[in-house]
Amino acid sequence: MAASTPIRSRHGSARRWSMSFDEVLGHDTIRQCMSRVFGRDRISHAYLLAGPEGIGKSLLAQQLAKTLLCNRSPVGSGAQQRMNPCGECGSCQALASGNHGALQILASVESRGIEVGTLREMMRSLSLRSGDRRVVVIDPAERLAEPAANALLKILEEPPAGVVFLLISHRPAQLLSTIISRCQRVTMGPLTLEPFLEVLATVPIDESSGRWLFGAVGGRPGAAILLQQALERCGGEEALAQIVHSAVRDPRDLVAVAGDAGGQTDREMALATIRVLTDAIWAFRPAVGPGRWQAAEKATLLSHVARHAERSGSVDLCLEATAMVLSATDLEQLRIRLPRSLGVA
Repeated sequence: MAASTPIRSRHGSARRWSMSFDEVLGHDTIRQCMSRVFGRDRISHAYLLAGPEGIGKSLLAQQLAKTLLCNRSPVGSGAQQRMNPCGECGSCQALASGNHGALQILASVESRGIEVGTLREMMRSLSLRSGDRRVVVIDPAERLAEPAANALLKILEEPPAGVVFLLISHRPAQLLSTIISRCQRVTMGPLTLEPFLEVLATVPIDESSGRWLFGAVGGRPGAAILLQQALERCGGEEALAQIVHSAVRDPRDLVAVAGDAGGQTDREMALATIRVLTDAIWAFRPAVGPGRWQAAEKATLLSHVARHAERSGSVDLCLEATAMVLSATDLEQLRIRLPRSLGVA
């Protein structure tokens, strides 16, 4: 899906395109480094923003794109200049309204990934547009189908003038090594506690809940927000813990945990459900004993189910497999049965 619209986020909004660079919380070292690079106008033709899901990669990409496209851009204005777009020019206003022709976003559709035809159409559209800079966001880059990945590699080998590629990747090991080598890699990690709590306070989520969520999901505020929403939807910790540790009559009922963010496909809803339940399993793990190891094993197995759902797996089979993992007591048998239940044995 190619679009000249903002990145869609499971827990974001158009307000993100009205934010300044300084409002991106956490990742201070990366923001300072990018500010120096932009201030000196030493911009690479491609950046790879790599790290776990839910840590702010898409948000950083949005702010980089906004800075690059601002008509009063501070890019090249000096090493010490803060990289805050003006927020007032026609470009910033177009981004805030969700319509900017110099921004192209490639995202996967259902299980097909990002196809080569979509990439070529995007490049054709950019070639017809005049202007100093154009920005392409690919989110996530590992969802490029093989022909599209090969086509992107050729583009990166001879990058068009004025085009900056922002590749977002949760699992960079799945990318072609030749694509990685042609990008400036920006490795992002989970947030530490203080910026994590600052992000959650903007939702708002209180500090006590934030500290519990930090222990549940680590420094991934995006995952924490989804887990908090699941807790509220289910009626609290006890109710969600009951779902995590019990058998369900109809696996399709599990999607109520993640809810519908609006406009989601069945696959996207299933993936959101599996990811929230994966975090919930770890959140409600015992402090000590074999139950802690079992929680880790179940979370790992659910991550495999999610990856199968991402690729091409049946949504119903993936939800059935999720229910099987949640209710399992014999993990040895679960490892044997799970591939069969997904239809991959």
